[in-house]
Amino acid sequence: MRLVRVLLVIGALTGLTLATTGCSMDFNNPTPSEWDVQIVGDSVFDLSGDIQKVLKTLSGDTYKDRSVSGAKIAAIQSQLNTALGRTTLKTVIADGGANDILQGTADCDSDPLTTGCVDVLNYVGDKMEAMISAMYAKSPNDCAWLGYYHVKGDEIEKNEAIDYTYDWLYPGIFPSYLSSYPAVFLGTDYKALLIDPRPNIQPVHIKSDDIHPTYDGSVILANLIWDAMVSGSMYR
Repeated sequence: MRLVRVLLVIGALTGLTLATTGCSMDFNNPTPSEWDVQIVGDSVFDLSGDIQKVLKTLSGDTYKDRSVSGAKIAAIQSQLNTALGRTTLKTVIADGGANDILQGTADCDSDPLTTGCVDVLNYVGDKMEAMISAMYAKSPNDCAWLGYYHVKGDEIEKNEAIDYTYDWLYPGIFPSYLSSYPAVFLGTDYKALLIDPRPNIQPVHIKSDDIHPTYDGSVILANLIWDAMVSGSMYR
């Protein structure tokens, strides 16, 4: 029995080590062939890795992927700060903020939105604006920012919070959002394009968990990202 207990302890420690090593053991973040394009974000990119795979077929390269499943906007900001340490960085592909809504303690299901939920959304907007400003200061490196799509099923009440970000937050971060698509933040040697996938992602493109994209959904998202990068003449 003592040997069994020892083996259980070793197994637990090994599991803890793997859990704390982060992306080094994440097979959805493969070794990149292109480090000057980097992905930051959450499980929309990381859970299946399908967006990364489709982008590889479009570009011929595997981009450096720092996304982590479950990441909230503050953690994604940290991912970006690491990416910005690369002096030759040219393009950032990003998303973020959905987990602050989906996993947060504020009630984002009520109609109308609660003050607590609006506070969370405004916090996400502030973080996003800081991230865009950090990329602008580091230019030249452009950004394709993937907004969130409408969720379904048990999560459907969150769609009002998602729409709030498009109606009230993004216009202040991407000034041309209401007049052009993709919405764009322009600066000297820098652009940030906002991608709105809501018209493209339908319930059939979302897994049974009501949140994450299916493979077909990931194909749609990857092509939206790629089209934005091409239209914005981004390094890819």
